[in-house]
Amino acid sequence: MKKLWLLGCSLAAFFWALSLAAAEKSFPPNASPQEFAAWQTRTRAFLADVLYNGPPPEAVALAPEFGEKETRENYKLQEVKFHDRPGHVTTGWLARPLQPAAEKLPAVLALHGHDFRAHETFDPKNMYYYGDLLASKGYIVLALNLEHEDLTDIHPKLIHAQWPLPRHFQFPPMGQRVWMAKRGIDLLQTLPEVDPEKIGVVGLSNGGVTALFAGAMDPRVKLTVASGNLIMHHRMWHTTLIHCRCQYLARIDGVLDYYDVAALIAPRPLIIQSGERDPIFPIKSARQAFAFIQQAYALAGAPDQVIHDVHPGAHVFVAEIPLAWFNRYLPFRSP
Repeated sequence: MKKLWLLGCSLAAFFWALSLAAAEKSFPPNASPQEFAAWQTRTRAFLADVLYNGPPPEAVALAPEFGEKETRENYKLQEVKFHDRPGHVTTGWLARPLQPAAEKLPAVLALHGHDFRAHETFDPKNMYYYGDLLASKGYIVLALNLEHEDLTDIHPKLIHAQWPLPRHFQFPPMGQRVWMAKRGIDLLQTLPEVDPEKIGVVGLSNGGVTALFAGAMDPRVKLTVASGNLIMHHRMWHTTLIHCRCQYLARIDGVLDYYDVAALIAPRPLIIQSGERDPIFPIKSARQAFAFIQQAYALAGAPDQVIHDVHPGAHVFVAEIPLAWFNRYLPFRSP
């Protein structure tokens, strides 16, 4: 009995310590399911205003254009571009299986990180190889170009960690990426071979950050895989770590944390993947943030719908558990 009492005290102290670290508008740790859902609604609206610096852009007609084609062993790859907002075009690559497993197929949005391009997610030797991995398994995969040159009004110094934290953007880079991902999902849902109810998103590094925000902001995402990106907000921006300023959102600093963004995904399935030797997103901070995410999923009544997939590597994507979850939550059905 004494051991149980001590365990209870330890757990209480642990969550009390976590609550002290909570940002101003973090989810209430003792909320009822109804209160938690209300918090999600309020917070999603607030975060949308932060990401878009006001109302969202106009969702103009996509008017997709398909270009260059490549044929791989199990899938065909085609260049694509579409209009995501007035005056801006998003580009990328779309993979379709050569022998579809069903009339309607699950689809995945594959998001790369810094200094890479969408096409490289279809290179099995690249660190962002999950585009090729999932396309080879029969998924329809759309990879988008989300580098700085694909965005608008980005100051060249933004990529330098020595640059002061930016206080204002006309259209924050993270918001641009999330909007482009949202319109990418719009495009996937127009394709006749896509099951519109089976769409996932996956990313590593900056792609993982974008995947997390995209899953939080768009309920059409049925599975989110965010690799190499979880960290406590203060640890990322106010210590000695070096991160591209394009990910910084001044209006959430001290107001929301990254675990709150993940909490907006609950109860939908979420994989957070971290490397024990990741120098950019330290595992200690990732574990601290994930403890909050676990609590959020418990409040949403879905504690088994989230997992912290910790591998022994560094800043890399590891396929085993994500593949198992794609098979479970975005399964193929025979025609």
